[in-house]
Amino acid sequence: MAKKKKIKKTNEERILDENGIEYEEKNFNWVGRGMDALKDAESQGIDPDSLLKTIVLQANNDAKDYLVVCLPVQAEINLKLVAHELGKKQVHLADNKKLVKITGYVHGANTPIGISAYKGFPIYFDEQIQRFDEISVSAGKLGRSVRLKREDLVKLVKGSYIKVER
Repeated sequence: MAKKKKIKKTNEERILDENGIEYEEKNFNWVGRGMDALKDAESQGIDPDSLLKTIVLQANNDAKDYLVVCLPVQAEINLKLVAHELGKKQVHLADNKKLVKITGYVHGANTPIGISAYKGFPIYFDEQIQRFDEISVSAGKLGRSVRLKREDLVKLVKGSYIKVER
């Protein structure tokens, strides 16, 4: 009889465990499978708008002023609105080529859980996600997500809600 393969937990899942936060591991591979990941969510009874992407931004061209915005995977971020909401002169996407150096994660695996814990960057959530009790974010590995109570995550990462899109 074949042994059941045990999936190794990510550091982000360990952080959730250490903080007593309940979560469910999910595999929504948005980067690798695109829209199919949204169909997977819908087939499981999960609203695709509750699947969040994590965007790393740099403010005012300051090499030390990074911040993170989490919003639904299908949503478009309005950089001018985010800058206005945060009282910044400007914000732009962090350099994708330097993302691993900046956050410790490759594109598609960035997660507010790890970035908050290891880098201490401020974390902001699209205010529209407040309609969901549960959300999904990356578990720090491509194609792997965790589904958890929205407020547990916001509290863990000391996040705030802002307007992200008009």
